[in-house]
Amino acid sequence: MKKIISLLLVVFNLLSVSAFANGTITEEQKNDLSNLGIITGDPGGDLRLNDTITRAEAIKMICVAGNIGTQLTETNAFPDVPESHWAYKYIAAAKAKGIVHGDENGNFHPENSVTNEEFVKMAVCLIGYQPMADTKGGFPAGYTAAAAQTGLTENMQFSINVPATRNAAGVIIHNALDIPLMKEKTNDKNPEAYEYVIMDGQGGLDLITLRNGFQKFDSSRDNISK
Repeated sequence: MKKIISLLLVVFNLLSVSAFANGTITEEQKNDLSNLGIITGDPGGDLRLNDTITRAEAIKMICVAGNIGTQLTETNAFPDVPESHWAYKYIAAAKAKGIVHGDENGNFHPENSVTNEEFVKMAVCLIGYQPMADTKGGFPAGYTAAAAQTGLTENMQFSINVPATRNAAGVIIHNALDIPLMKEKTNDKNPEAYEYVIMDGQGGLDLITLRNGFQKFDSSRDNISK
């Protein structure tokens, strides 16, 4: 029997941002991301923020930001990502979490430059807003809209089908750290239904962000303010 899906945007002020501006990462953001191990510099300490990044490098940033473990009981990446690849475990972990999928042939293309819209999709999935993005039309427009509405790309502007820079990726990831996560919630009164809530600390919900880590929360709908 088909499950009923509902999106509950619980007491969370989602910003409607129609345009992205090419924001420049601040010193505070750089230090924060560096201290968390999300971005690292070259041997000389240069973060090379104007450089583009590969899809493999992007996935490592996503996994580190989301504290996504790479110790998998069943390793399964993509046909074009051998176990010898330096990012194999990151890519396999992201695939297991549903953050990335292969192309029409099932390949990942780890050495290709990640585009702006591809990185936005990864970040939206990282914080759990894929259901919102899908209701807005899916990839790429729906994910772009969800990123703008949640604040992932606040004050940013960039073109599609253009490789993402380390600067843009850093700003997006830093924004993601403090956005309340969207989580699937069970409905005890109707086992065939499930819904999504934003864990913003309001209405009896816990506050859960990437920064404070994934925490357990009461899955009973009875304790949630409607």
